[in-house]
Amino acid sequence: MSTLTTAPAPLAATSHPLQRAGAWAIAVLAERAVPQEVTEFDLDSVASRLVDDISAAAMAAKDTAAYDWWKVLFALYPNSKATHSKRSRDRVVLLPGITEMFVPDAPGAPTRPCTFCGKAATAVWTKSSLPMFDTNKALNTLPPGVPGWPVCRGCRIAAWALPYGAWVTAGSATVLSCEVDAVEREFSERNVLRARRVMHLGFTGLRAGARPELIAVRALRSLRAGLPAGATLWSFKNDNQEPWLRVTRTRRAVPVFLATVEGNAELRRGWRLLELALTRRDKQGHVTTSGSAESARLLFEAEDGRSRSLLAQLHYLLDAPDGSWTGEDRRALTGLAFTYAKEILGMNPDLTPVATVVADWIEHGSGSSRGRLAEYRNVALSDYKLGTLLMQAHFRLTLDGLPVAAGPEDWRPLIQQRPRAWEQRMLLAASVLQLLQERGVAVNEKPVDADEQARTERLLEQPVLADADDDSDEDEDRGAA
Repeated sequence: MSTLTTAPAPLAATSHPLQRAGAWAIAVLAERAVPQEVTEFDLDSVASRLVDDISAAAMAAKDTAAYDWWKVLFALYPNSKATHSKRSRDRVVLLPGITEMFVPDAPGAPTRPCTFCGKAATAVWTKSSLPMFDTNKALNTLPPGVPGWPVCRGCRIAAWALPYGAWVTAGSATVLSCEVDAVEREFSERNVLRARRVMHLGFTGLRAGARPELIAVRALRSLRAGLPAGATLWSFKNDNQEPWLRVTRTRRAVPVFLATVEGNAELRRGWRLLELALTRRDKQGHVTTSGSAESARLLFEAEDGRSRSLLAQLHYLLDAPDGSWTGEDRRALTGLAFTYAKEILGMNPDLTPVATVVADWIEHGSGSSRGRLAEYRNVALSDYKLGTLLMQAHFRLTLDGLPVAAGPEDWRPLIQQRPRAWEQRMLLAASVLQLLQERGVAVNEKPVDADEQARTERLLEQPVLADADDDSDEDEDRGAA
C-alpha cells in the first residue's frame, strides 16, 4: 500500500522574529492569508519585486527620494552587494548578483537544514546578506571551518522582505511578534504600504511623529472581543558601527484594556486628553510629536526597564500645578488611571477613605488650603513622607473634632515598600485632587480658559489612537491652527 506524501510549503513562519516578519511581508505582498499558503510562483513574483526595488535603491542618486530606501537596506545589510560602498552603479553589472540571492536551491547539490525553518537548503549565507547576526567586535566572522548559515530559498527571500513588513527608519527597523496571527498580519500590511511610500516619497513624505507602537496598538485594538494577547516589538540596528537591539512588550491584558476604553465615553475622553497633552507642535502649529503615537508607546514596557509608565504620565498630567482641568476632564483622566490599574496591573484598591482624610485635612486644616495642597504634592509619591503627612492629618482632624474616614490600617499598604505601593500612591493623588475639585477647593493655578476649552472639545471629537499617517492628524492640525 503506497502512501502519498505532500511536499512541504516553500515558506514557513518560524519563531525567529526577523524571519517571521519577513514571512508575513511575503504573504502580504503575495496577497495570501498566511505565509503557509505562499506558493513557489508567489516566491518568484515577490523575488522579482525585491530585485527591482533593491536595484533601484542601489542605483539611486543621493538627492532623490528613492535613496531613502537604500538607507533602510544599508541599516540592515551594510555589507551586501546592494549596499557596499564599492557596488557598481551599472544595472547590467549589479542585477545578476542581486538576482542570484533569491534563485531556487540548486538541484542535486549537497543540502543542510535551514538555520531558520529546518528545510533542506543548498545556499549558505553570511552576515553580509542577513540582518543582525555578529556584533562589531566579530564582524562577518564564523567559527573556523564554517562557511556560513544554511538558508533555504523561502527564508532568503524573507530575510530581504523583512523591511517591507517592519516599521523602518533610515537607521533601524522594528518588527512585531504576537500570539495572534491577525495582529502580526495587520502590522505587516500597514508597513508594506508605508514601505511603498518611503520608496516613492522618501521619509520626508511621511507625517511627523509616527511610531511603531501606534501601529502595533491599532492592530491589538482590532481584536474587538478584547481577546488577551501579548505583543513584542523588536527594534534593532545592524550597521558596521554599533549594532543594537531593544525589546519592548505589552501585557496580555492590553487588548482588554483597549476594548474597555473604546466602549466607554468617559474613558475615551480620558485617552484623547492624554493624546492631546502629549502632542507637540512647531511654531507653525504643525505636529512634530504625535500624541497618539506617544500614548501608544506608554502601553509597552522595555525589557531593560527603561520605559515610561502610563500611570506615571497620567499622574504628572493630573498633578501639574498649571493644569487647567475641568471637573469632567479630571474625572475622565482619573477613571482612565484606575481602569489601567485594574485591567493591566490587576489592582482594584478602595482608596476613597484615605483620599477623604487627605482632602479633609487640605480643606479644613488651619492656614491656606493651597499651601497644604502644595505640601501634599511634595510628598505624594514618597512612602515615608506620605506616612508622616497622613499621621499629621489624622491627629489634626481628631483634635479639631472632625470625623476621620481612615486610620493607619487603611493607609498601611500605601506607605510600605511593597509591590504596587508606588502605583497606589499615584492613584491616591488622583483621587485626592478629584475630591478637592468636586468640593470646590482650588486645585489649579489658573482658571480654565473658555476659548481653550472649546478648542479642546473640538479636538476631543477626533478618534483615539489615530495613525500619524492618516488624515485624522491633518484634521487635528487644522483644529490647532
